Amino acid sequence: MHFTPIQYLLFALLAFGCPLGASSSKILVLVPFPAPSHWLWLNHFVQELLERGHQLTAVTNFPAKSAHPNYTEILIDPPYDIPHYFPISDIFDSKYSSDWSNLALYWRVGLTTTQYALENTNVQQFIEQDDTDFDLVISEQFYQEAFLMFAHKYRAPIVTLGTLGYTDFMDRAMGLMTPWSFVPHPILLYMDEMNFFQRCYNFLISVTDAVVRKYYYLPRQDRLAKKYFASIEGPESFPSVKELETSISVMLINSHISTSPPRPSISGLVNVAGAHIKAAKPLPQDIQRFLDSATDGAIFFSLGSYVKSSDMPKDKLKAFFEVFRNLKQKVLWKFEDESMVNVPKNVMVRKWLPQSDILAHRKIVLFITHGGMFGSQEGIYRGVPMLFIPFYGDQHRNALKAERAGYALTLNFADVNIITLGSRINELLSNPTYTRLVKKASELFRDNIVPPMEEAMHWIEYVIRHKGAKHLKATSVDISWWQYLMWDVIAFYLTIVTLTIFVTTRIITALCVKPAKHKPKDPKRNISTTKLKNPKKVKNN
Repeated sequence: MHFTPIQYLLFALLAFGCPLGASSSKILVLVPFPAPSHWLWLNHFVQELLERGHQLTAVTNFPAKSAHPNYTEILIDPPYDIPHYFPISDIFDSKYSSDWSNLALYWRVGLTTTQYALENTNVQQFIEQDDTDFDLVISEQFYQEAFLMFAHKYRAPIVTLGTLGYTDFMDRAMGLMTPWSFVPHPILLYMDEMNFFQRCYNFLISVTDAVVRKYYYLPRQDRLAKKYFASIEGPESFPSVKELETSISVMLINSHISTSPPRPSISGLVNVAGAHIKAAKPLPQDIQRFLDSATDGAIFFSLGSYVKSSDMPKDKLKAFFEVFRNLKQKVLWKFEDESMVNVPKNVMVRKWLPQSDILAHRKIVLFITHGGMFGSQEGIYRGVPMLFIPFYGDQHRNALKAERAGYALTLNFADVNIITLGSRINELLSNPTYTRLVKKASELFRDNIVPPMEEAMHWIEYVIRHKGAKHLKATSVDISWWQYLMWDVIAFYLTIVTLTIFVTTRIITALCVKPAKHKPKDPKRNISTTKLKNPKKVKNN
């Protein structure tokens, strides 16, 4: 048998145990936040790293569906009960609709879920374990900063995955100062063109966030880190959470140039939106038949993994049923109670549905969504017009972006009734402009130099190969904001100019003002005056 040179090379590599592609590395993945939607996105990166031969240990709330020889779980069990501490009824009642309540929600969620995860027995045992090391720490960038202390323990570089896109503190950690003049705070429903009053409000929100984060939020994350990592060494020798945050090598951000307004960036900030979207898989047979038979098209309705349609107030639920019943389209609805009665004939309910694969079906003509980041991206990628019903967090902003782009409409949950819901659905189904614009948006979203997942893998393995990547961030990360904005330099030159003007003015004034002239004394006047002053002396003479 004859072999080609390529075949000889392959045999040689196998014989010497050299893996093809990147070498195997030991990676610690930190995903303590208990939201299922976050894990669904992050798990795509986990699976890709496993396929590339890396050894992974994950701190997570979600057990793997199948075992893998290179995958070890540190389960936070039982997981944090989000609905208990943050009731879904509050969401349906629009409790988090204001900007300030949304901002406070992030801080509260971050601190409570971080503490819960760190005090978990499995996590505590893993912290005390001292028989392993890691080449890299990958952490979700979502308000669990105390977990970055694992990077200090293992002296490993850090790569983070920004689930919800960019924030001011991410920019600052990489050496950028977010320009508030045209980059709105992530919770605000603004775009890059803000009027004067919007810029004033953006400044107020951004300053409040920065001050609270520095003097309230991060100090509490520091205390959690020092308390729960105390067993590894003296807490007095720990770096601060802020220092760990600024040591991050690369941030992989769930953002895309086609869906977000332009903003300043730096080498260590990398867009990877859409990395989780893959070629559509075959659907379950009952769903496939249901959609194939939709001669007038089908609507897909899902409120995500946290907000449950089955918990919806009865009056709102009735409105959806009445509108769907009168449509000629079929409706596939993610509804958690499959035993529900009086379901319209054109509606199929399932407690779980493969969202991205369904959106890829040729008969889907509309996607009704809560506006989560991942679902929004899947809707764009698949080219499906959307009706947003946002509740909290980034959902309102995602809805605003899509509506301004022209391929979606928004309906606040509080305003849902038969008339409002029906009119928006009919507008989206009858006006071809929405379909045309979402197809264009899909082309832009898919048009990348390299596939987003390949981009992410490159930078993860880049940081492993070089044992960190400090050169990807600006040295400005170590200077204060007034130095970054050159206020100290401006003050220095203003002082010099002011002193120069002052001194010059004094000199000119001194040179220009003439001394007062004194008249010469009159001898006669002096004599007469003398006579008057000393009459006796004159007489004697």
